[in-house]
Amino acid sequence: MAKRKNYHTIRYGNRDGDLKFGHIHEDNQLSAVQLRSGYDPRHFMTMDATGNQEQGRKGGTINRCPGTYQIKCGDDVISDPVDGMPAFYVECINGDIIFSATRGRIKFQAENIEFIAKGNDNQNGVITLKSNERIQIESKNVEVNAGTSAKFFSSGTCKIVGNAILDLYGGLAACATGAAKIRKSKYASTAESENN
Repeated sequence: MAKRKNYHTIRYGNRDGDLKFGHIHEDNQLSAVQLRSGYDPRHFMTMDATGNQEQGRKGGTINRCPGTYQIKCGDDVISDPVDGMPAFYVECINGDIIFSATRGRIKFQAENIEFIAKGNDNQNGVITLKSNERIQIESKNVEVNAGTSAKFFSSGTCKIVGNAILDLYGGLAACATGAAKIRKSKYASTAESENN
């Protein structure tokens, strides 16, 4: 691809920084507007006009900084979960939202935190937590309410411990152990049949 040229580029700036209209990047893509620090080439904001649409480059905005990126807002926002406007709002019409901390942690801290998934069919509306080592939940009270089914599986050991009181209730209860594979019951329960 030939080197792109723009005969209408305008630059305002000095050694501290510059503002460019129509800047050509090193990868031959056109930036409609670019704001850049004069002290570090990694410190800039660009609104790109060309590039790969699948990667979001064309019509995309890139903010890049080698230091901390901070947003502080909402001083005068009414703190009402029903009628109040959000202090910080992000909406993606299409596509995913990705938070990535390659060598760090991601923390959500608030008075209350809600994760809500709304799907329009049986394949969507799913919240998934995956970890290669451990998932820890610590709270004064933990409640799990399932409208249809609740299942707990472990390929190793599964323990249910109530140091003070352990209550197990069921309209119908069935238990099966590994011994049921060898010596089956005359009238096997559902749990025993699944175990076999």
